Amino acid sequence: MTVEGPRQRYAPPRWLKITVLIVTITGLLGVLGSVASVVGIFWYYGRDVAEIDEAALRDYRPPQVTRVLDRKGTLIGEIFSQRRTFVAYKDIPAHVENAFLAAEDADFYRHEGMDYIGMVRALVANVRARSLRQGASTITQQVVKNFLLSQERTFDRKVQELILARRIEELLDKSEILELYLNDIYLGHGRYGIEEASLFYFGKGIAQIDLGQAALLATLPKAPSVGTPYKNYDKAKARQVYVLEQMQKHGFAKPEEVARFIDAPLAIVDRSPDADADTETDPTRASKVSPGAEEFVDVARAELIERYGEDALGELGATVTMTVDLELQREARAAVLDGLVEMDKRRGWGHGIKPAKAKNAARAVKTGAADGQQVVGRTYPVIIQPRGEELPAAATSQGFPAVIGEDFHVWVEVPEGSRFDDPKLTHLEQFPAGGITMGRVLALELPNAKERGLPEGWGLAEIGSGPEAATIVTDVDTGEVLAMVGGYRYGRGDFNRALDAHRQPGSSFKPFVYGAALHSQQFTAASLIEDSPEIYEKWRPTNYERDVYRGEIRMRVALTHSVNTIAIKLLDAVGIDQAIAFARACGIESALEPNLSLALGTAEVTPFELMRGYLTLARGGSRIEPSLIRSIELPGQPIWTPDREVEQVLDGGLVFILASMMRSVVEDGTGQRAKALGVPVAGKTGTAAESRDAWFAGFTQDLVAIAWVGFDTPKPMKRESGGKAALPIWLGAMMAAGAREGPVADPGIAPTNSPFSPPPSVSVRTIDKTTGLLAPPFVVDADGIERPPAADTIMEEYFLPGTEPTEVASALAEAKADILLDLYGDEPADAELDGFAADDAAPTDDFVVEPPSDPAPVAPDPIDPVDPPASDPVEDDSYDGLPSL
Repeated sequence: MTVEGPRQRYAPPRWLKITVLIVTITGLLGVLGSVASVVGIFWYYGRDVAEIDEAALRDYRPPQVTRVLDRKGTLIGEIFSQRRTFVAYKDIPAHVENAFLAAEDADFYRHEGMDYIGMVRALVANVRARSLRQGASTITQQVVKNFLLSQERTFDRKVQELILARRIEELLDKSEILELYLNDIYLGHGRYGIEEASLFYFGKGIAQIDLGQAALLATLPKAPSVGTPYKNYDKAKARQVYVLEQMQKHGFAKPEEVARFIDAPLAIVDRSPDADADTETDPTRASKVSPGAEEFVDVARAELIERYGEDALGELGATVTMTVDLELQREARAAVLDGLVEMDKRRGWGHGIKPAKAKNAARAVKTGAADGQQVVGRTYPVIIQPRGEELPAAATSQGFPAVIGEDFHVWVEVPEGSRFDDPKLTHLEQFPAGGITMGRVLALELPNAKERGLPEGWGLAEIGSGPEAATIVTDVDTGEVLAMVGGYRYGRGDFNRALDAHRQPGSSFKPFVYGAALHSQQFTAASLIEDSPEIYEKWRPTNYERDVYRGEIRMRVALTHSVNTIAIKLLDAVGIDQAIAFARACGIESALEPNLSLALGTAEVTPFELMRGYLTLARGGSRIEPSLIRSIELPGQPIWTPDREVEQVLDGGLVFILASMMRSVVEDGTGQRAKALGVPVAGKTGTAAESRDAWFAGFTQDLVAIAWVGFDTPKPMKRESGGKAALPIWLGAMMAAGAREGPVADPGIAPTNSPFSPPPSVSVRTIDKTTGLLAPPFVVDADGIERPPAADTIMEEYFLPGTEPTEVASALAEAKADILLDLYGDEPADAELDGFAADDAAPTDDFVVEPPSDPAPVAPDPIDPVDPPASDPVEDDSYDGLPSL
């Protein structure tokens, strides 16, 4: 056996040692160089990175939806720049959080803001593609991109993103980062954050969705514009399955939980083919917007802008509760539409078209040709033409062929949904050949006439717009506006005629003049004033009947029948400044020109401020600012409610007497249609010069309302009047309001006086109707026989203390009967507006009369010279055919 000696150790050649050493040193230098390069890169690109505002991130206030509610909590509008509703982390279900982690960042709770393995994978992919094709963004990095950096894909921005991601992880805990992410991400169809996305896709809030729905939401951040189930159902389903599998793989869900949804269809809201439809069109969403109160949504928007600025408008996430009753608002708008349609039919403004008589057609031709060349934007009579074979395409569109003047052929469009478009009739039925209506010229020649199926040289018109209207209904006790219609087709952002249209109120302004007369104590409701013509600085105002004057009549009678000459004389006697002061006390704020035509309502006011003035009267002289908003609630802030200051600005007794005179307007005068309401009404009609504006303003024990009718660009409405055009709208709105339960006023808000119940300070006397003096205990007839005065020659009248008549009227019955016959005529007492009714007595409620005091007489204020008005306003509150008196 051979014994081997010790094995010699192998000594590597010298050159190999040197090589290894060089490689090692080179490698170390390379690593150090790489580290230095990375550090240098981070230093170079990170030196301009701004400090993170930790407080701003913690106090995250993303753009959120502001919801506008009616008084009963119905959603009537939304205001937003991004449709988002914030959800706190504690209210986010665990399976929703886990779905997003599985889809976006499974190692979220293990890394410190960067996923290094993912970064290497993305780096390899980008090198191969020679572009930035793939990212390895963690949820933290996505928060950085959304909150601190732009969305551009550049190398330096990526480095800054990594730096800031580490910093955010040091400042915020994981729950705070997730809260930011899940509320900020865009999830398609205009929805930001998981709450709004859940409402859109599933019709319920995030707290109610299941695992399958959570997995579907988690697929959306990758491709929110094209990957939604409404745009690519199959792709969305495949992505949902992938997320479910990832949840199972990473332990976020059990296999049996995942299996329930793998083959199940997506549980989403069934929508119309238009996948971009707004939430408002989703019939399954409990909180969908209910249309009809757009005027109040605009008011809410304006109030928020005034309080918080326009820049903050889309970020507030407020809840604004308005005073409107949505159902009443809809009924009030229906009343406006009904009133306008009836007026259109009376005047031929696009309704009830029939073939015209030859003379009317000739007049239409002459009027249409008056300008020579028709003018774009101007309205002309249009004669409807037959639909011939040369109009195959146009004959099926919205409208009809017509001619203006002698030979200007036009296609007249009828906007769908307008009041001139009767859904129950075809346009062929509604606009038969030979009929005449009004059309506004839109174009003298159509460049695309052939596309419309029209012959060359035809123009375009639209059916001429008739008058517009507005109405407001307000609760007397609370001053809250329950309905406000700014136009029959009002849309968001439209011109709100109820708030912003300054128009002449006509005789609906007269109660303020009569109130000033009562306040002066120079006049009472029984005062005799002569209805006769007067000339004021070359101005000779007239009554509606022009040259018909009635001699001496009582002030109550003058207001009842809206006698212009007496209103002017009252204003002249008490002083223009006094009347303006009275109107201001009631709430009229617009400029009031200090001239005598003020008595006829020539100063322009808005329907809202006229309502405010009448509200003060309806509250017995207690003024409160009408309210459109009940409350504004912002997250984390005290609820704002409007200041409801109440001030007694007028004597309750004075207002009661004035209101009793206004009740006579309804009982016996120009406002008789209001009697159909079935409860006591105090009101006043108003018609501006040439019937350019028609009004009715009135109130009951519970409600005050205003209705206005007129063209947007003031022009005559023929013989329309307040009693004919505006009062039916007022009546429709008030009937709808009266059938509903009104709000309850807070203590101190409701008025203590009612204009329908006389206060103890008001005294009552039985007066002689002809003279306004105390009624005699008996009269002597032609045979010298004494008997009680006839019931239709006396009445009970109300007086302020110290203004009661002391003189007794003559007892000569025969003379009195002749005077009454001359004054009132022999029309029946219940004849609607056929002159003066025989019985114009004040309401005779039972009450206790306190003995009056005797104040010193008040001297009238001196009157400064005033200029005559530019036009001759006349009251036109009577119906067509009012006989001369």
